[in-house]
Amino acid sequence: MPKTILQSPRPTAEHRDDRRVALIASGEPADVIAATLATRGFKLRSFASTRALLGERSLGQETLVLWVQDAISAIPGFIEPLAKRQPPSPVVVVCEAIQRWEVRGALAAGAAGVVLYDDVAETLAPAIDAVAAGQLCVPRSQWRQVEPPVLSTREKQILGLVVMGYMNSQIAERLFLAESTVKSHLSSAFGKLGVRSRNEAVDLIINPERGLGMGILGLGGDPLQTLASASSR
Repeated sequence: MPKTILQSPRPTAEHRDDRRVALIASGEPADVIAATLATRGFKLRSFASTRALLGERSLGQETLVLWVQDAISAIPGFIEPLAKRQPPSPVVVVCEAIQRWEVRGALAAGAAGVVLYDDVAETLAPAIDAVAAGQLCVPRSQWRQVEPPVLSTREKQILGLVVMGYMNSQIAERLFLAESTVKSHLSSAFGKLGVRSRNEAVDLIINPERGLGMGILGLGGDPLQTLASASSR
């Protein structure tokens, strides 16, 4: 079953003092989120930007709450740096809206939780408690994004060749497909993986820190065999 937690029991008073949060936000969202956390008994430190937090000489072990306007653009510039700099501290992303494939991208980048801004009052505190306890937390409507994506056989073949460094025209030639068909399959696979480019797809598959692993491309006949048989013709 997916490790999706939508609510957790409200901590007792003696446990509240242990809940520390570093909030990275500015403007009205910062005020709204800070007020929400204050009413729930969290110890809060606020930072106007990711750079400001990462510039701290001594960082605590608190949960990091990051407000982003655009979830997908925040992945390389904000989520990944926080996750890499603060691996013991889970990152909860608060965003105005998020697409299914963006959820997967945020989780792959290192986020432990995703909360929608409109639901902050009801869900942010339980989400922080959940990720602090080692769980993954996403909106109920997005729970399927926690599981590894299900790729079609053709998507696996094409991604396997992308990982090996082949361009679309070369893939089309080896698999006896039109180049437009290769592009269509890649577009579908990128959406399932939560990435926007070939480089991001390759990194998501083979990155030793957060990659899905080559097993996601497992086939009855794997991409290497496909290439070898095509090359021998």
